[in-house]
Amino acid sequence: MNEEDDTINAQRQRFQCIGLLKNSAQQYVWGDTQGITPFVEAHPVPGYPIGEVWMGSHERAPSKLIFNNSELALDRLIRQDPTYWLGDHISTKYDDLPFLFKVLAAGSPLSLQVHPNLEQAEIGFSREEAAGIGRLTPERTFKDPHHKPELAVALTSFKALAGFRPIEEICYLLGHRLCDLLDFVGKDRSELRSLIRRLFRIRGEEYSAFETELNYRAKQLMYSKQEAVRDAAHWVLELQSRYPGDPGQFAPLLLDLLQLEPGQGLFVPAGVIHSYLKGSILEIMACSDNVIRAGLTSKHMDVDLLCDILDPETKPMLISPEYQRFEWGTLAIYKAPAKEFRLEYFEANSDASFFPIAIASKGPKILLCIKGSFRLCTREQIELSARKSCFIAGSCEKIELRGQGKLWLATVGEIDT
Repeated sequence: MNEEDDTINAQRQRFQCIGLLKNSAQQYVWGDTQGITPFVEAHPVPGYPIGEVWMGSHERAPSKLIFNNSELALDRLIRQDPTYWLGDHISTKYDDLPFLFKVLAAGSPLSLQVHPNLEQAEIGFSREEAAGIGRLTPERTFKDPHHKPELAVALTSFKALAGFRPIEEICYLLGHRLCDLLDFVGKDRSELRSLIRRLFRIRGEEYSAFETELNYRAKQLMYSKQEAVRDAAHWVLELQSRYPGDPGQFAPLLLDLLQLEPGQGLFVPAGVIHSYLKGSILEIMACSDNVIRAGLTSKHMDVDLLCDILDPETKPMLISPEYQRFEWGTLAIYKAPAKEFRLEYFEANSDASFFPIAIASKGPKILLCIKGSFRLCTREQIELSARKSCFIAGSCEKIELRGQGKLWLATVGEIDT
């Protein structure tokens, strides 16, 4: 046995395979601290409200594991001993925790954005690395070489724009005048990429005529007998008040306006243009922070890149959980078409001891308790109370769970054995 093996074995003796997490709060102008704190522990510093709490090992904001009153960064622990923290199988496929788990609360709309696929992310990351663009600089687009498929599950009523409307619907909502101004014929969906490119290149004084006409059209649509049409018009006017001079104001007339109620899921694959408007969600995604923006933000935007990555044919997917009923309560499993992650929900209505987590999947897990409290036992035990989260190493073989309340579990997706 060499010195490195001795060090790893010493660390494994020192650390439990389960530990409470201290997570990073991300503060943004669009955030809503009051939409975060009912679900997860978070402490803002002066400035913008909290928009997200990250649970995971992404290098931009890794969680910290708490052991014996010390705090250890999860990303560093995984780099030192991936087999222990990720498990044998996962550590051979990934060099880090493959998913990132978040609580997100939007008090106002997020940027209009798309995420790249894996090939696009790898190429973009390599290009910016070669150009010497710092990973934390504002003009950096590709923060890592990973794609970012994501699943959002509503914790409250939640509004989102995601994917293009049917072409005939877009033509109706825009009306003849705006279609003429935008040179939009509306024969097929192949026009949508050029429409976005043309629209988001209009800036400054040139945009004022479009903004005026859009305002007029939205006020017309507010008299519609159809609630969905009035809702789209409302959001146009809302975006005009929040983002004057920004072509993203057109988004509610171009994109599907979706409302999720608590427990409903929305999967957003690569290439789908979207913006989250209002409400609180859980998000689970591949471990990436790659976002290409075109509007509704003061952050770095790249309209040409967004249009290159944009896929007008791809639609988001509504995800309904698969429910399983037990004597102790309910298990709901959210299966999204992404191998990096899966989301599960436990609602335990009795104090009976149960063991579903031990057989749910192999690999590492993050648990978030949003109501009640639970005791987790392996060879050690921890108490997981409401608004707290914990990490379970992939090397944990069996977990006993006892308690009452509501618990979310983030884990790796389907694993070949």
